[in-house]
Parts: sequence; C-alpha cells; structure tokens
Amino acid sequence: MKTKDLMALIVAVIIFLVAGYLAYTQLLPKKATQTQGTQVEVVGPITADFDSNALSTLSDATKTRDYSVPLDLTTGLNNQAVFGQ
Repeated sequence: MKTKDLMALIVAVIIFLVAGYLAYTQLLPKKATQTQGTQVEVVGPITADFDSNALSTLSDATKTRDYSVPLDLTTGLNNQAVFGQ
C-alpha cells in the first residue's frame, strides 16, 4: 500500500469509530436512567403570605410593564363575525 492509501484508511477508520461511538451513546440509554422512570417536580400552592414585597412590586405599574399586545381580530379582516358569530 502506498502512504496516501494508508492515511485514507486510517482517517476512514477513525471516522467510523467516532460515528459508532456517537450512535451507541445516543441510541442506547444508560441503565441507571432506565430504572428511575419519569421525574416530576411538584410545586406547592403559593400562599397569601408568600412575599408581600414581591407582590407589591409586581402590582406597581411604575416598576413593571406589561408587554402583552392586545389582539383585535375584528378590524382589518373585513369580517365582523370572525368566529362565525
């Protein structure tokens, strides 16, 4: 074999090894994660005495801003009964 052919063979083997390793690690999960099942985080109810300072900050219009845009579906569509009403 020539040196050029030998280098191409080595590069091809390295590519196949990397592709095989990635396929193995991505397609077959670890044994520890198979037996644990699904993990769910349960959030408890937020009580009224949770944090009054944060609630007052959120309620203050000078410190917070509502970035939601009201959608008006009745104008510009040439249809006053958009949803068949």
